[in-house]
Amino acid sequence: MKKSILAAIVALAFLSGSALIGFLLKSDSEVRPEICQGTAACFMGKVTAITDGDTIKVEGNAIRLALSSAPELHESGGINAREFTIQFCPVGSIAIVDEDDGQRQGSFGRIIAAVYCNDMLLNAAILDAKKATISEKFCEVSEFGNEAWAKRNGC
Repeated sequence: MKKSILAAIVALAFLSGSALIGFLLKSDSEVRPEICQGTAACFMGKVTAITDGDTIKVEGNAIRLALSSAPELHESGGINAREFTIQFCPVGSIAIVDEDDGQRQGSFGRIIAAVYCNDMLLNAAILDAKKATISEKFCEVSEFGNEAWAKRNGC
């Protein structure tokens, strides 16, 4: 119950313009959350689906968590990883998606990004909870490879 009340307060804050995370104007028509890094795409929207532990949809855009690799649903731990993501960033919640500058080419039609829900980073949370592992082969190319959460988990 408390989580849903907090989610409602966060959503109301965003809608009313008194967001918990401030905004910078990137151009005359685009509002960019301050939390965004680099120059790649960064946007805020509603979570519309949870595919598995490391893939969600925000406003219909498929998002793959940068540097975080969760087991597939048919693999051991896959359902638990998906359930973690559902609890952390439920459908209908507001998310900020910060595309990885080092991986703009995407992955199987998905945007590779850091995802913030309720002011917290899903990429770090799923790694810290041991529901996913760090994707070491991307540490050198990802803009997030030197972040404390990435280093703490093996980058």
